[in-house]
Amino acid sequence: MAAVDALGDVWEPGSAAVLLDHVPLTHPDARVRLALVRALPGGAVVASGGGTQDEALAGRVVDALVALTRDEEPRVRDWAAFGLAQVEADSPAVRDALVALLDDQDLDARSEALLALASTGDDRARTALLRRLRSDTNVTLLELEAAVVLADPALHPELLRLAEDWADDVDEFTPVLQAALARSRPGAADDARRSEAAVVEEVRRVVPGLGLVELHGSYPRTVLVAAREPGDLAVHLPLWARGEDPAGDRRQDAVAALLGSLPPGRA
Repeated sequence: MAAVDALGDVWEPGSAAVLLDHVPLTHPDARVRLALVRALPGGAVVASGGGTQDEALAGRVVDALVALTRDEEPRVRDWAAFGLAQVEADSPAVRDALVALLDDQDLDARSEALLALASTGDDRARTALLRRLRSDTNVTLLELEAAVVLADPALHPELLRLAEDWADDVDEFTPVLQAALARSRPGAADDARRSEAAVVEEVRRVVPGLGLVELHGSYPRTVLVAAREPGDLAVHLPLWARGEDPAGDRRQDAVAALLGSLPPGRA
């Protein structure tokens, strides 16, 4: 188990390959399987700028994490869902594995799966979250984070009701609930479109001569795509991935992030 932990700490694709080759997913010791599921995501890290490391190895890691969502140990299932979110995995198999966890008996596994599914934009995350918000049981912080990620106006009435119920409470839930309310309120998508247009205009002003400046997708998963020259590896910059308020001014932060990711201009 210590060896598995040590390889996980390296956070390098080669270590994930060693683990997959030598540690079975069905190892009889749950502690070893837990160490394995914690260690594997380092082999499928999505690089900034839209590139990836070893695609074949990344696929093996994702397949292993999907399999581990069905483990008999709740903590392994919990970490498998978290790992799929870490590596930004998104495929029909991944989504179905996360959906299967939405009814898990373990609250942590359910919550991690909901947040991971929300990150893919799957409508089943909204349905599951609405069911939770309408229930009489306590909502978890991860479930509120899923509401932030989804930024879906269908959630807003239930989030408002929750805010009224929690009006006298100030704790770690408070800023997350406020972010979820701001991002799901009616009109948020229109504000986001105006903000996105301003970002594109500012990028073209501050970084003249870019060969590519485009917006892909739509709020809350809009991505700014930019490259200096035709044929250059494009930078992919999600504009709303950190829970930003669509009514806010994203120009300065977006330009700074873009300049930090673009390769130096050619002489």
